[in-house]
Amino acid sequence: MALLTSMFESGRIDFKGQELVSKLATFLIVGSALAAVVVGYSQHALSLCFYTYVAGVALTYIVVLPAWPFYKRNPVKWLPRKQAVAGNNTAPALVDSPNQPTSRKTLVEDVSDDEMDN
Repeated sequence: MALLTSMFESGRIDFKGQELVSKLATFLIVGSALAAVVVGYSQHALSLCFYTYVAGVALTYIVVLPAWPFYKRNPVKWLPRKQAVAGNNTAPALVDSPNQPTSRKTLVEDVSDDEMDN
């Protein structure tokens, strides 16, 4: 139970894990579609084709969506944070300035309607 809890709480996978998820999802979805066509054609039943594909998609969700431990085998090692040197204004501030807005606006929000008309 602790394994399931840790998988859903963190939800973070590394970049290699993301690549693996993408490949697995593509392979499983295409494989489900092919299996569904074969089953539906061989049994002459469109409903079996549909149910086979839905089962394949459900299997894909089970394999891909949780952050399984094998998606976290290559953690990213970030560089250490640089410390600001006293008197050096080129180093980034470590603390947010009270004058900075707390949210960032998108480009569309930054342009007012009057500026767009001109």
